Amino acid sequence: MLPERTPEMITANLTADSGQDICRVLVVDDEPAILADYRHAFLAAVPDEGAKVYSDLAAELFGDSSEAVPAQGAIKFALVICSQGAEAIEAVRLALAEQRPFSVAFIDVRMPPGIDGVTAAERMHELDQSLNTVIVTGYSDIPRKEIATRLTYGNFLYFQKPFLADEFMQLAWTLHIKRQRELEYHALNENLRDEVERRSVEIRVALGKALEGARVKSSFLSNMSHELRTPLNAIIGFSDIIQGQHFGPIGQARYVDYAADINSSAQHLLNLINDVLDFSKIEAGGVALNEAIADVDEMIAFAIRLLAVRAAQKDIEIRHARLPQQALLNCDERRVKQVLLNLILNAIKFSHAGAAVDIRSELGADGALRVLVIDTGIGMTPRQAALALQPFTQIDGAFTRSQEGTGLGLPISLALMKLHEGELAIASEAGKGTVVTISIPAARVR
Repeated sequence: MLPERTPEMITANLTADSGQDICRVLVVDDEPAILADYRHAFLAAVPDEGAKVYSDLAAELFGDSSEAVPAQGAIKFALVICSQGAEAIEAVRLALAEQRPFSVAFIDVRMPPGIDGVTAAERMHELDQSLNTVIVTGYSDIPRKEIATRLTYGNFLYFQKPFLADEFMQLAWTLHIKRQRELEYHALNENLRDEVERRSVEIRVALGKALEGARVKSSFLSNMSHELRTPLNAIIGFSDIIQGQHFGPIGQARYVDYAADINSSAQHLLNLINDVLDFSKIEAGGVALNEAIADVDEMIAFAIRLLAVRAAQKDIEIRHARLPQQALLNCDERRVKQVLLNLILNAIKFSHAGAAVDIRSELGADGALRVLVIDTGIGMTPRQAALALQPFTQIDGAFTRSQEGTGLGLPISLALMKLHEGELAIASEAGKGTVVTISIPAARVR
């Protein structure tokens, strides 16, 4: 059992009321001559001279504005000397308890009869992972490779005795600055982690509220659409009967015209409600694809037949260029038809009377299927094309504002294409027309 002793403490170039930054140095060595060298390195008279040498060298390397350059006489040391490893471990423990940790420890390897310096360094580092460890030895029973293997942390250095006092003074201060920067870095990291966690909690709360709001909105729209659809269907049905005079002729022809207007207005309102409900479902993630095999050209032909009357009213010719061979898609047929109807109807609405709308299917070299809807109508600027894909947005302009609709046709079509892992792109030029292209990935094409 080693006799208990108190570590020797030397305060160098330090006054009791000093507010200066202090480099606390721990020396662990049992050789009196070496301890004298350490005392000489950190005595009050030497650091001022050493500080100037250090300051001049640092200024030459880093420039005068470098934070690593202390003002002359500003280097402050507090030196604690221990002659045994166990004593040094206890000194590190006490320094941490007093919140005055060491910046650097200079440790000899052989200090009989106690534990060796490498073992002491390992235990000291377990207590204080920010401690810079400098192994200083003239002869070691432990090979350097083993020391390097055992002291694998990044704060380890190795020196051979004898050493120069000024060099170790400068080394100690440099390691002290390094440790200060590391602690600042870790403190910033902790603050950043706390801030990220705080913001994450806020985002989770906001997301929960948004999801609840979306659920409530979806439920409201679903109930409201049901309440509106029921009377609208009755209005459409009865006005259709009156318009067709199914139960006998109506005396006044004007009543037939009124019935046609009622029917048209109810159909328009029902379409608006369906658009809003569709977009709400898609936005809330409530649309699931009912996938089956469908012929792309047959779906295009179906959409053209449904819109033939609208095209004829404006004397617009719809031309359909079919593929040379049949192309089958694995898709939700009803949803793809909905996209095609939206795109062709837009082309009709924004084309001039007597123009033509071209629809072309093509297979790309990548195996993807593309359908192009091409018109020579009013066209759009790049800004307008971007706005057209935003929900509830209608493009500026007297002609476009006169067109009926919610502005949801293209956003719904884009969302439905994304559900099919596909894309929707707009290429347009104001006054020259628009090309809208939908793409279905090769994995869905047969």
